[in-house]
Formats: sequence, structure tokens, C-alpha cells
Amino acid sequence: MKTIVALSYFHRKIGPIVFYSYPEDMLEKALSLKIANIMDQQFSEGFFTHSFENLKSMNYYFEIHSDWARGNKEMLMVSIILDQQIPTEVEEKMSQLCTEFSEQLQSNEEIYTAFYINDVNNFEEDDQENIVKNESLIRAWVINLYWAILEDTREKTEEEKIAILLNDKHIFKTLEKLSKGPIPLEWLREWFIDKFPEKDFSEIIETLDDKQFIFINQIGLVEKYVLLVKEVNAERIPPDSVIEYIDDKPELIEQLLPKVQEYYSEYEKKTKEDLKEDAFTLFQIMADPKKYNVLSELRNGLIPKDKLPKLVTKKSLDSLMENIDFLKKYDVIEELDYNGETYIVLKTNLQITTAFPEWMRKLLPKESESVVADMYQAEGNDSKNTSKSKESKNYKKK
Repeated sequence: MKTIVALSYFHRKIGPIVFYSYPEDMLEKALSLKIANIMDQQFSEGFFTHSFENLKSMNYYFEIHSDWARGNKEMLMVSIILDQQIPTEVEEKMSQLCTEFSEQLQSNEEIYTAFYINDVNNFEEDDQENIVKNESLIRAWVINLYWAILEDTREKTEEEKIAILLNDKHIFKTLEKLSKGPIPLEWLREWFIDKFPEKDFSEIIETLDDKQFIFINQIGLVEKYVLLVKEVNAERIPPDSVIEYIDDKPELIEQLLPKVQEYYSEYEKKTKEDLKEDAFTLFQIMADPKKYNVLSELRNGLIPKDKLPKLVTKKSLDSLMENIDFLKKYDVIEELDYNGETYIVLKTNLQITTAFPEWMRKLLPKESESVVADMYQAEGNDSKNTSKSKESKNYKKK
């Protein structure tokens, strides 16, 4: 789903205009004019929707105090532009986020100065500092709003859905236990209650059965066996950027490629237990919306570090930096200097695969042992990632 957040205001000379939109450069000029012009249709503070062609905008009109505007108020409108319909409950959430955004601006007594950035040279030095500072602050708040909206509107990918399930330690360990072979239901119950006494065994079995990870086979009138029919694994593969930046940014690739090769040389030496522990970490990453959003953005390209929000609220800044530090700690991302800028790039990409379980593979002919049943990738990356597993062997050999 394409999502754009735009903040418009009423310019005292030329009327309503879009002040800032994010992601940058996605709001076309014609659409920008349409968004700004619907401000004229609203005369009281509140939330309203507007549709044109195949797009829908959800808008919140509000006013803030201003020492520099006529009537001592600036007229503003925050808009969320989508290319798909969304459920009513999500729309209600959007309205709530827009209300919170307006309250954020209204709580800052000097935020109105930001809207005079184009006339900054006409003000005294102290006012100029306030204008620049608050303009940067508003941009950061718009970006924060975009990410909050994305979490609520974006349909979760198949890999996210599986990661959310496997992110629970008791699910992860139960599937690991079943990967060795069929187990009597009562034996599995006893093992589970011993390991996870606070969890509901019947509920877990029902969930795994519904998701078609297991099959319960009854032998005779009493005895039941639990069979794992789909083994799930999270693994690392070399990022597309290693290939895409060879021609585009050769100096950057000269820094990144050795780091990727060095990592995969060590990755090959991991024991089976090390790989299981690493897989659980990867499930945690893909199950966390904020970490997954960072991963998704980096799958589409590198991110200049100085464009990360600098003047966000402390809570938002802490959350963003915690996620970046976590991904760096576990070798998912890398920071590189290129042309005087610091970039955040993918060091290892992640993918989830499903295959025949270990006990079942032992029953298959040798040439079929490594057959992968399915692969889950984020939307829009299928064509790229189809060849990744093939490429990973080449990187490891280098």
C-alpha cells in the first residue's frame, strides 16, 4: 500500500500549500495542489475524508496560535494519502493519530515560526534560529507520524505472520522438539508442561494445527501422535545491495563487500545450535514492526544516517536508535562512510523458509533431502529474492 503524509498550511499571500510531505519526492505536483486545495472545503477543526480518482485522503484540519499571523492563528491540515481502502477501525486509528499530531503542534508555543522558513532572511537572528529549529522539528514529527501510520495500515507479509508466531519461545521450542520425529500427544504434553507451565498446551496445539504446522494422527481408539509436517527456518542471505551498488557506488561496495564476505565466512562455521539460536533472533527481528520497518526500508536501498530524525521527541528518538543499535549488534546492518556521508546499509538480509521436517527428510531419497517447500519474502521483493539463495553460495566461496 502506498502511503504519504502531508502537512499543509494557509500561506498569507498565496493561499493553501503543502508545507512538507513524507516520503519525500513521492507527492506529485498535481496531487500536492489537490491536497492543499481541499483545505478550502473545511471551516472547523476536525477529521474528514476526501476521494479523487484511485486515491483517498484522510485529513485533519486544525489551528495553532501564532504571534505573526493575521488573527493570531495559523491554519493547518495534516493529510494521510492512501491508494487503497482501509477498514473502519483503521480509519478511526488514523483519526486518533492526526488528533495527537495536532495536539503535539499546539503544545509548542513557538512552532508557528516554522511556517516562515521561506522568509527566514527577513527576521532577526534569534527569530531565524527559532524558525530553522522548529521547521526541522515539524519535519521530524511528520516522519514519526508516517511510521506510526505505516504500522497500522500495512498488511503484514507472510514472513511477518510466521515470525510473530515463532517469536514465542514456547512455539519455537515445540516445533524444534517435533522436528526429530512423531511424538505421542501425552508425551509432548508432559514435556511442554514441564518446560512452560504457565502456557496453555491445548491452545498451542490447536494453533499449530490450524496453521498446518502439525498433524495429529490417532492410532486405534486412544493413542494419538503429533507429527511435524512443516519445518520453519529463518536464515541470513547476502543483501541485494552487494550487487546493486557495484556499478552505482563502486567505492561503497569496496567497503561493504569485504564485510559481507568476512561475515559469511564466519557464519559457515556456526554449529547447529548456534544457527538455531540465531534463527530465533531473526524471528524476533521480523516479528517486531519497528525493526521490520527499518529492514524493509533498507531492502529498498541505503539510508543516509543524517536523514534520520534528529529532533524527535525523546521517546521516539530512543526507540529508533535502540532498533538501529539492535540490528547493528546482530550483524543485520552496517554503517559506512561514502562521499562525506554516513550510510546505513544491509549487511545481511533475512528470509524465512519452510521445508520438510528433519525426520521426514531422512525418509526421502538423498537427492530430495534439500528440497525447500516454500519461501516467504516481503512484498515487492519476490523477484529479487528468488535468486538470493543461489547467490549466497557464490558470496560464501569468495
